[in-house]
Amino acid sequence: MKLRDNKWGFDLKLDNPFRIFRVLRDIAVKKVGEENVVDLSRGDPGYGFCPSVKGREFYAFLLEIDIVFNYPGEHFVSDNRDDFETLWEKIQKVARENYSEKKAERLLKDFYFFLTRIEKYTGEQGLNWDKKKIVFEMFKYSTCAGGCYMNPPGEELVRAVVADHYNKKLGMGVDYSEVQLMQGVSHGIGTIFKVLCDENIGYLKPGDSVLISSPVYAPYNTIMENRGLNVVSIPIDPATGQVMGDLDEILANVPDNVKLICLIDPNNPSGFMNSEDFLKKIGDFAEEKDLLIVSDEVYSDFFFERKKSIMEFARKRSIVIGGRSKIERSTGLRFGEYVIAKEAQKYIAEELLGGKLDIAQDLMQLLTFAKAPGGIHGEFQHVTFVTGPSQYMGIAHMIFGDEDRDEYLKRIRCNMESFYEILGMEYHKNLYYTCLIC
Repeated sequence: MKLRDNKWGFDLKLDNPFRIFRVLRDIAVKKVGEENVVDLSRGDPGYGFCPSVKGREFYAFLLEIDIVFNYPGEHFVSDNRDDFETLWEKIQKVARENYSEKKAERLLKDFYFFLTRIEKYTGEQGLNWDKKKIVFEMFKYSTCAGGCYMNPPGEELVRAVVADHYNKKLGMGVDYSEVQLMQGVSHGIGTIFKVLCDENIGYLKPGDSVLISSPVYAPYNTIMENRGLNVVSIPIDPATGQVMGDLDEILANVPDNVKLICLIDPNNPSGFMNSEDFLKKIGDFAEEKDLLIVSDEVYSDFFFERKKSIMEFARKRSIVIGGRSKIERSTGLRFGEYVIAKEAQKYIAEELLGGKLDIAQDLMQLLTFAKAPGGIHGEFQHVTFVTGPSQYMGIAHMIFGDEDRDEYLKRIRCNMESFYEILGMEYHKNLYYTCLIC
């Protein structure tokens, strides 16, 4: 691979930096060895750390139970008629036959805690599942082990856990029906633009404008360019995270053909979250101009003080994209989600898209169809799911990973503070990413 000869050393368009990083990484590995390479280009916070130990132990226990409940000649979904107490006795037997006494008791305690939590979440969200129903959903068709095609939007049990996470952190008031899983945030971003730019949907056409904060995660620029969309930037100071200039004046000069607002909140690459004042002004502007908002919030969990999402200010027109991968140090799970309130599902489908949903019945089904390879017509809708192991290991990390997650955040804060101190720069409490202008 050849780098173009110019003052920057490469051409952003002709020499995609993601490709360049892979070449440089291969050179580094050959030079100093894998164990001595710290590759910060991957966006992979698993480096130097790992997914929660307790989450992995619990998921391993689920697989042990699944082997007992599902095997040739025994299928839990059709052959089991036990009440919960009998099932619980079988689960206890699995633990005590496969683990030391101390570990068996701990895993059983965790399993009962897990069931109690899910029972609470599903009750609050209108599913009202009891413990037997939860066990059935976990092990039917070896679901947790990847033994079947999954529910394309995500398992209801898993979506209930994700919804509860948003409600506890941001008070967003969502339930499982307003969550749809996809294979990571990048899959969600690509799917959204596949839908909006489809000629039958016709929401975004070449020449339309998209309002987006800058600097921005580089693939967004490529997406806009590849689809002939004009980018209108809200300039953000990468050193402070503040808007450069007067936001009201910037919004007043946005062209009339703007159709979409893209937020990356917290921002990648600067590592700052948007202020509530900023979000309110963006929400008001979107309401005034009747625009769609897509908010990429994959780094949301890195900020304890973050209390508001764009959904607080523009609920009926916002699509939030999030994911557990970064904060849980498990990017390989490809476990992300859309969060779209019921009123947004209705308003976006009927008003912004004008009812043009191709063959889909509603917005969530349209996104399900579009997640598949190919177009938005549902040809491969049966493969639009996140795998069972990813879903169940993901919620195992969410429910049991608090201690490891807190330690991880302490390490990040320490690293960031040390980095700024070494450079003699003021630290503004941005996390995970830093954007330096030299």
